[in-house]
Amino acid sequence: MYRIGSTMGPATVHRRWISGCMLAATALLCAVPASAAETSAESSLHQWELRRLNEPTERERAHERAGNVYIYDGLTDREVDQALNAHFDRIDYMMFIGTRKTAPADTTNSTVQSNVETESPGCM
Repeated sequence: MYRIGSTMGPATVHRRWISGCMLAATALLCAVPASAAETSAESSLHQWELRRLNEPTERERAHERAGNVYIYDGLTDREVDQALNAHFDRIDYMMFIGTRKTAPADTTNSTVQSNVETESPGCM
């Protein structure tokens, strides 16, 4: 045991410390900020839901014909209205929760809203 302890001299400890610092620096450089990743994921989900709502694949249509309902979360009231008008025959297979209210089309909203108002059914 004395030999093992004596072989782990200051140089070995120094190399391990440097390796650890390099690994930590690499992890920090390669890390994506959490807020950017969340925003990207939300945007991707939103785009996917819009695609599914407006241009469903044959497989998604087959699921609807089998009686399955898809719940769309966080779409704007304009997107919901457009989908309901364009795809009236599929209304039985759609459910919308967390619908975000937008300003009327004839008004300009120059201020940034920090609290987004949503509409949801009374069930949880």
